Amino acid sequence: MDKRSVVLINPPMTLEDRYGKEMKQFGAVSEPLGLAYIAGYLEKNNVPVRIIDAPAQQMSAEQIVSDIGLSNDNIVGISILTTTFSVVKDLCRSIKSAIPHCMIVLGGPHSTVLPERTLEEIPEADIACIGEGELTMAAIAQCADDSDIKHIEGICYRRNDEIIRNPDRPFIRNLDELPPPARHLLPMDQYHLTASRVSGDTFCPTIIVARGCPFKCSYCSRTFGRTFRAHSIERIIEEIQDLTQTYQIRQINIEADTLTVKKTFLRDLCHAIIENGIQRKIKWTCESRVDTIDADMLKLMRQAGCWQISYGVETGSQRLLNLINKGVTLTQVEHAFRLTKKAGISIRGFFMLGLPTETRQESFETIAFAKKIDPLWAQFTITVPYPGTQMFDELDRAGQIRTYDWRCYNTWSGWKGEEEIPFIPEGRTIKELAEMQKMALRSFYLRPSIIWKFMKTIRSPQDVQKYFNGFMVLLRSAFVGSSS
Repeated sequence: MDKRSVVLINPPMTLEDRYGKEMKQFGAVSEPLGLAYIAGYLEKNNVPVRIIDAPAQQMSAEQIVSDIGLSNDNIVGISILTTTFSVVKDLCRSIKSAIPHCMIVLGGPHSTVLPERTLEEIPEADIACIGEGELTMAAIAQCADDSDIKHIEGICYRRNDEIIRNPDRPFIRNLDELPPPARHLLPMDQYHLTASRVSGDTFCPTIIVARGCPFKCSYCSRTFGRTFRAHSIERIIEEIQDLTQTYQIRQINIEADTLTVKKTFLRDLCHAIIENGIQRKIKWTCESRVDTIDADMLKLMRQAGCWQISYGVETGSQRLLNLINKGVTLTQVEHAFRLTKKAGISIRGFFMLGLPTETRQESFETIAFAKKIDPLWAQFTITVPYPGTQMFDELDRAGQIRTYDWRCYNTWSGWKGEEEIPFIPEGRTIKELAEMQKMALRSFYLRPSIIWKFMKTIRSPQDVQKYFNGFMVLLRSAFVGSSS
């Protein structure tokens, strides 16, 4: 059999589905770079491939099925997150009904952590990929016949009525073996990050520079393993320059599980950005941990064009920080925030409400701590124990997972008006947590000091509109119930 043609699908899920009616205007439509990486590797191996990004292209499930039916693609690869499970399940059913001869391959975080269960719950799917998908999808596409699937590492597959799990595929040691993501297959003019991650109204694409995180936070599944693996500095600079030339970008999101975990890598990257004059054209944002930075590093990052860092603070309770294995202290958080501000870098802070054993008082402590350390932006989400995490396993063993309906695994439940969430700390309620999430945002943002800081950051009419819309959403949330 000749090499098969592949269509890769980012499933249809609207911003309203993800964030709720009020908050959808602030949500992101991001490039599905995981699919683009796979597509780039398939192209390198001469496998015909294309990408359907349903959220960006505003395609419904019916339109996707019709599109596949009119093509000659015989392998359908679909990315699946826990929150998109039900959408993917319905999509698989529709595809298999209309095009029974096609092979459906699922990949992504949910498939990686629950491969057997995913195939059990989605009977129309033929294969579930585990871990990094580039080499695995190429091997599937290059099979001489279906019987060769039994030799492919990193998959679960069906054989008659049995589900077989093959040995795991080792992580890719040298990421430079992968070609750049195939952005030419994406509708690049349709993407935007969350409102808090961009400056002004210019396009801000994402570049992935590394995979893997060595830390042990109980709420994280570490899909890419615990070993930090980075592209070479030369490869990263080349990709940034290509993005600059192709899309005339003026800002970029530099993505890694923890960008600052390896100081020599980050210093080399910053020096290369400066030596190539990139910082004069482009500013960038990234995510970090408070225990992986210092004053010298922050100064160098600022010189290299970093204008914003996002820190996962999670909670204002040291007891809870210890419980979730964060490995940091509140004192370290305060120190890192002071250093970052002194370096002239803006801050986004991530906070979680409803952690296991968290009391209502500790939720208030988290909100108070957020105001004390005072990032420019603060995000408060309701804790969701995702499959594949230590937190999920512990709560599952204790019989505290309330539902396995994956549609309910949404951290923005307070704004979506969910009737169920997978976990509620003892003595608390869904309604109370939902209102706490809204109250946290009101308490943080409706302060004169924050409003004044935002006014000083206005650079465009889009900024004015963004801030006004956010202000109105927060005011309405004080007087109306959960949006739906």
